[in-house]
Amino acid sequence: MNGARASAKRSRGVRVVRALLATVASLYLLASAVIWFAQTSILYHPEKTLGSTPADLGLSFEPVRLALDGDQLAGWWVPSKIPHAPTLLYLHGNAGNVSANVDQVRRLAGTGLSVFIFDYRGYGESTGGPPRKRLLTEDAERAWAYLVRERRIQPSEVVIYGHSLGGAVGIDLASRHPDAGALITEGAFPSVLDFADGTIFRWLPLRLIVTERIDAGSRIGAVRAPKLLLHGEADTMIPVRLARRLYDAAADPKQLVVIPGGSHDDSAEVNGAAYFAALNGFLRTYHLSPRGGDAR
Repeated sequence: MNGARASAKRSRGVRVVRALLATVASLYLLASAVIWFAQTSILYHPEKTLGSTPADLGLSFEPVRLALDGDQLAGWWVPSKIPHAPTLLYLHGNAGNVSANVDQVRRLAGTGLSVFIFDYRGYGESTGGPPRKRLLTEDAERAWAYLVRERRIQPSEVVIYGHSLGGAVGIDLASRHPDAGALITEGAFPSVLDFADGTIFRWLPLRLIVTERIDAGSRIGAVRAPKLLLHGEADTMIPVRLARRLYDAAADPKQLVVIPGGSHDDSAEVNGAAYFAALNGFLRTYHLSPRGGDAR
């Protein structure tokens, strides 16, 4: 009798363990499926409506429309008042559109550089989409061609500037154009997979289920242009340790500047002194600072 009871108890225990394992496996597969299905909506947050333009901040600008594979990229050309000034090609992050970056455009134009900023397909007034890594790569290449071929700006006079996701786009673009004048990133990251560090998602098979392989860390070593990596000390979205990992993967010449007090989006606003000291010093070092271009 006692043996039968013990056997039944063991049998119930085995069934409970099996049920728990099945539940864990089901949750694991469900979480993997959710990440696979939702990865693009997690990565990209485009907005179609523009909230402002450079004119709202007193800047002269020219609306630009660029044809691409039956679609159209929309952007702004903000010319410098200094003749023959170098140009900054601004690649924005994963959320909003160009209008979310208009204050930063004003600040960067204050250095004396001309600025060209555009929306990727699916963002703002750009048609097409929805956004994907392949499209962002093609869009950046089209913007480069506009500056170099249509505006006839020398590649060595183009500074590629990318914020956050735009940093990864900029690194990829610079790796394909060794004649670019310089590369500047702000709040950039080595890889989408790095976001899983320290989270429960690190237990998922991300290398199998993530198809939007945005991997700047594997590309930055091929960038031959001078590199300045700016990063907010208080950035909680992309911690400084990821910036250091990206810096370690880069080839010389390179510089990493951590901006005290800065977070993911506001380093130039919160600590303009440190931000523009680094930016203007870098531009001067590589002869890309326009005459009188230390304003901000």
